[in-house]
Amino acid sequence: MIKSHAGRVSTLLASALLASACGGEDEPQQPVEPTTFKVRLENVVPFTQLKSGVYNTRVGGTAPGPLAPGEAYEFSFTAGKGQKLAFASMLGQSNDWFFAPAAGGLELYENGNPISGDVTARVYLYDAGTEVDEEPAVGAHTGPNQGSSLDGPGAADANATVRRVTSPTTLSNGTMFDVPAVAAMIRVTVTPNAATRQFTVRIENVADDKSTLQTSQGPKPVRVSPGVWTLTAGGEPLFTEGQKDRGLGLEAIAEMGQVTGLAAELASTTGTATPVSPGLFLVTASGHTLFSVGKPDSGMGLERIAEEGNVTSLYESMKGHVSAQDMLGVFNTPEGASSPGPLRPGSAYTFEVSARPGDKLSFVTMYGMSNDWFFGTSSEGIALFDAMEQPVMGDFSSALRLYDAGTELSEELGIGPNTGPQQSGANMGMADTDMNVREVGSSVYGIPVTQHLKLTISR
Repeated sequence: MIKSHAGRVSTLLASALLASACGGEDEPQQPVEPTTFKVRLENVVPFTQLKSGVYNTRVGGTAPGPLAPGEAYEFSFTAGKGQKLAFASMLGQSNDWFFAPAAGGLELYENGNPISGDVTARVYLYDAGTEVDEEPAVGAHTGPNQGSSLDGPGAADANATVRRVTSPTTLSNGTMFDVPAVAAMIRVTVTPNAATRQFTVRIENVADDKSTLQTSQGPKPVRVSPGVWTLTAGGEPLFTEGQKDRGLGLEAIAEMGQVTGLAAELASTTGTATPVSPGLFLVTASGHTLFSVGKPDSGMGLERIAEEGNVTSLYESMKGHVSAQDMLGVFNTPEGASSPGPLRPGSAYTFEVSARPGDKLSFVTMYGMSNDWFFGTSSEGIALFDAMEQPVMGDFSSALRLYDAGTELSEELGIGPNTGPQQSGANMGMADTDMNVREVGSSVYGIPVTQHLKLTISR
């Protein structure tokens, strides 16, 4: 917990006693003792990837279907530095083998530059570990034959872990099978547009049906199924090597080339999982505010919070404008952390404030993946006492708002070159054409603030 007198929070608190008349002029005034409140701000955003989608229709095609030799899927998306692409497509002739980059995804920028060209060497053939491995295109439960299998689906794999397929590989009957090289079956190329940060990915079937896949029954055709893709800023979105399939839909792709389940799962967790910056809080009954909606930024330091998450400027400026009865402070260290830092999903800032009837709490903190957006209360703040002068407690998340500081032109969140995680330095973006501080409406950003932050006030 961050307390107002601790080193992690700088505060200006020279509280004057508030008196209330309790009788005649000669009776001594009784001070109103302040109430201590615990404030907890938690990053509750549920998103685990920035973007996701499906590729299922060949270039020039009119309906979803697998790729034959010479055919290709293409899909495009924008991405920023530090972000990775993951995807998965079934090798149609297998029981449960699929093509994918490494579990963490394919790095889209190297040394600050977008990757370009043939990246097939960074794509592998994996075994999902969900079904025993029969001879490709020959076994009764492989892709081409499973529909006519008389004994249902294939048996469970004794090794129920996702792993890379090597060549030769041992099949379930103990025989060895020479698996074609990935580059003999597919080619994956990336074409970037540096100006727009757009990437176009092409997955092409380059196999020769007469020679690539050699089996005990002669050459067999190679087919590549539709797949899913996702853009992530970290983690392993589709699978983890050496661990069991997560049961979220990858099995259906690896065994049947069916993308619906995993695509839906990804869609439900796709969005901007922005970190939240350290922030500044104010407790006052005097009418002082940290910002004013509908007016340009005052130049006291809100811009530095909204663009960089830097609270120092606004704190130093506000010290000269608040009264002795006000409380000004900084929250900057997540629970369990030993030093200041951003608030990432699943973490919380906690701080204490002292207040008397009439006091209101307001604060500001940066939406980290933006150019100049910030979370905050209304400019007037949240009343800490009710009409009966009783302390308020509970969940006040619905009182939070998302604002545009009006100091920098907004770009695509987390991807624009001057957004928080992408900018090369402070104050780099173009000036906003609307310089007024304003609330970010649902037509601009459709995710409710309550899906990002939870605010709890207790004693």
